Amino acid sequence: MTRYGRAILRDVEAYLPGEQPQDPHVIKLNTNENPYPPAPEVLAALHNLDAQSLRKYPDPLSESLRTACAERYGVPGADWVVAGNGMDELLALALRAFVDPGDTVLTLYPTYTLYETLCAIHGCQLRYVPLDDALLPPESFFAEKARLCFLTRPNAPTGVAMARAEVERFCNSFDGVVVIDEAYVDFADDHCMDFPARFENAIVMRSFSKSFSMAGVRIGTAVARPALITEFLKIKDSYNMNAFSQAAGCAAMKAYDYMRERALKVCATRERLRETLLQLGFDVPPSQANFLLARCADAPTATRLFGALRERNILVRYFDKPRLDDALRISIGDDAETDALIAALREILAKD
Repeated sequence: MTRYGRAILRDVEAYLPGEQPQDPHVIKLNTNENPYPPAPEVLAALHNLDAQSLRKYPDPLSESLRTACAERYGVPGADWVVAGNGMDELLALALRAFVDPGDTVLTLYPTYTLYETLCAIHGCQLRYVPLDDALLPPESFFAEKARLCFLTRPNAPTGVAMARAEVERFCNSFDGVVVIDEAYVDFADDHCMDFPARFENAIVMRSFSKSFSMAGVRIGTAVARPALITEFLKIKDSYNMNAFSQAAGCAAMKAYDYMRERALKVCATRERLRETLLQLGFDVPPSQANFLLARCADAPTATRLFGALRERNILVRYFDKPRLDDALRISIGDDAETDALIAALREILAKD
């Protein structure tokens, strides 16, 4: 099996054997999905698609969606935005557009695991710079050279967000393209959407999968100066965004306040869960995402807790990787799911 194939399996294996994603007996806190439904306007937009919309090819440039996003993001126009079949497509397109095979791509470690897979497919070299003990970039990061940098903010799987001033400093000093991955930014205190207007090399990417509760629809956007967006448009598939995705995305932008209300609920639950995990003895860095990284005493403890929760039909994420093998990444569920998780952890730890 190829490395790409193994990466795809990471989500398939997130389910218990024989269980389906919709199984009501499984509490699924391992893939950072939103526990709340998308806005009613999104469902209505999908329901209202007529036969003509399905019979004909969709708009190849997703103009309505790009315009709606440009208005919401506060950028000059649709020519500053490109839409993709999930943000993962846009990450792959960024490599194709701005990196040649054999070039070096930069990122921090630990971070989103797909970067490594995409670089392997493209034939470029991914260089990791380890995060410091505070899970922030070390001073050496600001002197690095590469064709492109994937900068995840807030970071995954740590949840920690690099300070805006430090991102600004990096964009000023880095000679290549800076892809600021803001997949989780709607759960954070601030964002970098103003950076494309300030820096020629900045691309800010967003996802509809997390805060908008639309992981099944597959929508991502990239915002940059028109010269960079043109490079995406040259190489993307002709009809990369189907009619359902375009209609749902436009509706989500109009129902933005609905998303913000649900995101704040997730943040409130996140802080309640973090406080409880700290009381239970976990080391949990402050998160600005819709998940927490809970460090255990050691790797054996983490794997045991992972297995014990799985036996109780509660799925969390375990990474068998350096600097992560002593931790569990826990997606934020609704209040009932969070209460069930806490009760299960108390029961398991009480047996020690």
